[in-house]
Amino acid sequence: MSITHLCLITYKDGATVDQATRAAIEQAYLSLPDLIDGITAMRVGHDLSLLDGNAHFAITATFRDRDAFLAYSTHPAHMDVIFPVVGPHMASYSTAQFGG
Repeated sequence: MSITHLCLITYKDGATVDQATRAAIEQAYLSLPDLIDGITAMRVGHDLSLLDGNAHFAITATFRDRDAFLAYSTHPAHMDVIFPVVGPHMASYSTAQFGG
């Protein structure tokens, strides 16, 4: 069964996440399917600010199966995106995984 992973990231209050930084964050995540086996689809985007209180950045990734998701969750390429690229701006995140 395929697994879909959803991640919502909220940036720190007062964080300056300019257009170039936003593009770098998006590109970093979009590079992961070429680096990590088992990712079958990935979509990312920054919030359109249509509602107050939304997270700032969203990721959906679909994985071949549970094992592929678990490998991604600790893969060094994924960690290289989380900590140096997103980490300096991130206040919090929330994730969920579901089948299909």
